[in-house]
Amino acid sequence: MRTKSGYRIWQFWQSLGKPPCDLAWHKVEGLLTPRELALFRQLPVPDQNHSLRVLNTLERGGESDPDLLKAALLHDIGKILHPLRRWERVYAVLLGNLFPETAARWGKMEPRGLRRAPVIIQQHPVWGAGLAEEAGCSSRVVDLIRYHEREELTGLLDQAGVELMEKLQRADNSN
Repeated sequence: MRTKSGYRIWQFWQSLGKPPCDLAWHKVEGLLTPRELALFRQLPVPDQNHSLRVLNTLERGGESDPDLLKAALLHDIGKILHPLRRWERVYAVLLGNLFPETAARWGKMEPRGLRRAPVIIQQHPVWGAGLAEEAGCSSRVVDLIRYHEREELTGLLDQAGVELMEKLQRADNSN
């Protein structure tokens, strides 16, 4: 198991990767509707690659639930409204680790200035759920996107939804 710092370094290097290959695009096109695909295409390349790694982790684990697989690809689409620059990702991680209360407080504000990155990190799930709903995603996919960063799920999802969420969160956190 990687250390948290080691994971973040690995994650940074992953962000420098190349765009998804044709085989990956074929897989994405087979899972998403045209409207969902239009959202996925707007993700920056590092986020596309991250989402594909999440998807591949789930599939390697034997998962085939279509809502879970769509959520794997679309869970970060809220970031298309305010794309994060590489330095902002690093800044948000450092701020969240060193000053979690400040990051949480700033995350509730408007995405401007030094508060921009923590706001995007904190609010992208809600923004993404709205985009997914507009694109015609199922309510299950919308909920998986909306709550994918939440630790406490009590009362938010039914038992089947909680089980899918736990799988999505494990795959997301390992990629």
